[in-house]
Amino acid sequence: MDGERIKVLLVEDDGDSRELLAELLEDDFDVTTAADGVAGLKAFEDTHPDVVVTDESLPGMNGTELAQQVKEREPKARVVLVSGYAQVDGAEYCDAVLRKPIDVERLSRMVGELGDAARH
Repeated sequence: MDGERIKVLLVEDDGDSRELLAELLEDDFDVTTAADGVAGLKAFEDTHPDVVVTDESLPGMNGTELAQQVKEREPKARVVLVSGYAQVDGAEYCDAVLRKPIDVERLSRMVGELGDAARH
């Protein structure tokens, strides 16, 4: 259904960052959160989001490993990797890479565009 909001999975191990980002994204999107890569993969399988926004540095499974697992399960899903590093091994599994600190308006615009693309 076209009127349905884009579903976003936000995977971030820092609780304060996760809560703040989720709150900001919830204005425009349906947001589910997870605190690490393993929980993120389970949440992905449970909620089937259009877009996954993940930090690179996560306990258990890093962001690029999560992106690879997401793409294997659902190639149409889009992944935004957030990293403090300029170069990230495995970034080819991601549809976009954002450097920290995060520009929330840019992230929101990116999630909207990628979410639309995931649905077509």
